[in-house]
Amino acid sequence: MIADPALVISEDNTPVVVIPQENIPTLIIPQENTPAVVFPQGYTPALVFPQGSTPTHILYPTRFYVLGIFSFLAFNQSAFWLTFSPVSPSTQIYYNIPSSTVDLLLNWGPIIFIPCLPLVYLLLNKRNGLRRAVIVLAIGGLVSTALRVIPSIVTSPSSPRFKDISLPFLHAGQIINAACGPIVMAPVSQLSCLWFGPSERTRATTLAIMTNIFGSTVSFLINPAIVSRPSNLPNLLYFHLALAFIGAVITLIYFPAQPPTPPSVAAELLMQEGKQSSNSGFTDFMKGLRACMSNLSFVLLSTAGGIMNGTFAVWAGLFSVILYPEYSETQAGWFGFFSSLAGIIGALCLGVLADTPQFRRRLKMLILISFIGCFLSVIWFQLSVRSIFYHAPILGSTQFTIGLSLSLAGLFQGAVSPLIYEGLAEIMYPLPESLSASILVQWNNIACVSLLFIASKQYILINLLVLIVIAISIIMIIFARIIYRRQDEEEQKKNKTIIGMEMDRNVSTIESHP
Repeated sequence: MIADPALVISEDNTPVVVIPQENIPTLIIPQENTPAVVFPQGYTPALVFPQGSTPTHILYPTRFYVLGIFSFLAFNQSAFWLTFSPVSPSTQIYYNIPSSTVDLLLNWGPIIFIPCLPLVYLLLNKRNGLRRAVIVLAIGGLVSTALRVIPSIVTSPSSPRFKDISLPFLHAGQIINAACGPIVMAPVSQLSCLWFGPSERTRATTLAIMTNIFGSTVSFLINPAIVSRPSNLPNLLYFHLALAFIGAVITLIYFPAQPPTPPSVAAELLMQEGKQSSNSGFTDFMKGLRACMSNLSFVLLSTAGGIMNGTFAVWAGLFSVILYPEYSETQAGWFGFFSSLAGIIGALCLGVLADTPQFRRRLKMLILISFIGCFLSVIWFQLSVRSIFYHAPILGSTQFTIGLSLSLAGLFQGAVSPLIYEGLAEIMYPLPESLSASILVQWNNIACVSLLFIASKQYILINLLVLIVIAISIIMIIFARIIYRRQDEEEQKKNKTIIGMEMDRNVSTIESHP
């Protein structure tokens, strides 16, 4: 008979702790979905304590609905932002405005993004913050598109005051849509962490990011097709209004704040913090910001990703002038389209790869390979066009070689974006994912706005600058260190849970001892 606490080996060689208590009835503490504990003959009744908890992390099918709605709204926001630039000549004729005004309608995006981002972060970290932010995104898109169609309803292009009436509504619509930009970019890591399991997070983050980019990519094809002549411009605005209306209605009908139970340990912590953060505000934001900016690896990785993406975005918008006169604007537009499409494909492929067990802890390697691939592709393009150092291309170029070099550059640049989001979330865990994402996209927009002021006149300089920025980013990535704090926490808790479940299960299988 066992008289003292002992480590008993069960049939399958699993250790079980048994604490006997003489003459005390057995106390069984049942757990949900746990089989009854049966003690073998010959044992003193004992008080058995499980060695770990047995929580179950469930993945709900609703996660795909949530990601789908968010992705649709992200697609809309980008498409609304790029309404007028792909049809700039028709816009100038219809509203009787110069090209600089069309450029300003586009530039409201990064300009308004910067001051609005901290406000979005505060909203996201309130109770049910993700749901509130998505509702604001849906309603903001509806209001912005509705404002833009008002001039076409209340007046006509033949009116002498049509321009004066239209411009305030156009600017207001673009500004409101631009204010929704941070809601599209900041919560992507938070959404994937809250709703998806550890083996799905990178893919979910990738899809949320890429649908936003896809909105602008498709606009280069759809907008000119709808606006075949200037008088058709209102048709495009009504089409966008219909998209915004559909998104708003679906979101208001049903968009859950969070899953019934957390799908992972990280989501569990995020949901607990959400319940306790009803009074969080600017002070908490500043504390988190200081923590991020005092982490050297975070600063290196976020700066590298932010300035690279911002510079690449401005550079991609200058393909028509960089390639002139060898290639037409139409050809440059197709080059930009395929570069953007390649970025989406690259992000999806690398997102799937990063979610596999073999590469889940190799984000730095994947990021570095992508940066180097982008750098080599841009060098190939640089040698195929005139630059600040030489007036004639060093390498001969054709539509195929230019298109291939830009597509490869877009492929690697797009592939790296979601990996940086996830890498920053790992480094700064348990701080909210929305904080690290906010800082990343802020760097992106600061770089973008800074370069917009010199892009139109110094396009050859921008063509060289993108190469320099990628090279500097590679150096920063080399010195950055990604510590997988979030994955470590999840694995530790998972191991404790497995041990507890094994202990609970094997108590009932102990055989009789003499």
